[in-house]
Amino acid sequence: MKFSYYDTDMAADSLEKNSLSEIADVKELSHGIVRRTANLRSKELADKIGRGRGVYVTFDCPLSVFDKEKSVSTLTEYIASSLVGMAGVQGKSARVLAVGLGNDEIAADRLGDRTVKMLRVSPVCEADRKRRKVRLSAVSVGVEGVTGIRTAEVIEGVCSRIEPSCVLAIDSLATASPERLGTSFQLTTAGITPSGGVGVGKTPVNRETLGVPVIGIGVPLVLSLRTALSEFAGEYTAAIGCKGNEYQLRRIMDERKLGCLVVAPKDVKSRVELAASVIAGAVNLAFGE
Repeated sequence: MKFSYYDTDMAADSLEKNSLSEIADVKELSHGIVRRTANLRSKELADKIGRGRGVYVTFDCPLSVFDKEKSVSTLTEYIASSLVGMAGVQGKSARVLAVGLGNDEIAADRLGDRTVKMLRVSPVCEADRKRRKVRLSAVSVGVEGVTGIRTAEVIEGVCSRIEPSCVLAIDSLATASPERLGTSFQLTTAGITPSGGVGVGKTPVNRETLGVPVIGIGVPLVLSLRTALSEFAGEYTAAIGCKGNEYQLRRIMDERKLGCLVVAPKDVKSRVELAASVIAGAVNLAFGE
């Protein structure tokens, strides 16, 4: 039988779980990179897979992509091109705000903070402001548990002051697929929900909450333990030809409070640095100097 715990931020995971992979446009790019584009227009479809309405672009990469400068550069260009198309500010006078989400004290959760520190933000002097059409600003906002302020409220405050044309919300994500850890990049016009992929989602950071277009950018760096156990139990019981007892499994996992536990790859620090470098490179290429 299929066990129902399935925590993920990845639209590609959710589509695969619900046997809806065919609605995504899949294109094989160079260096083994695969781009999956899913346009979740209808509320019914978005609700079915537990995602917000919007366009989702996922780049799935083999580990070999990160071994060579040329393939990393190519991936960066692919992501930059998608960002330009999603933001819709090309050729316009606009201000793009990049926001780093997450807790920089936790290795797997510092993707947003590390990324914004690598960005080439626009100069503040008036002469430089006038010569640039698109200006890039960046801020790292931390997490509610450290600041005591909801993440969405911090971003709302910044937006009210600088009035950006578009917000890039960058955060570590959760996946249900171990093979996507640190190797997949998701961009979406649906924004982002901090901690949503591990079942403790906060206020969404999206167009509805901020009043401006929000592009969520993330890389899965953790796997929910209860999801991993549920998937394993489902596959194992199917392999040995017996029926699993989902109620008992859920009861045991709840009693042991496994819902709040996540696992990360042992080389998560290096994966965060690689992912942050790629995302920062793409944002710089799309909107920076």
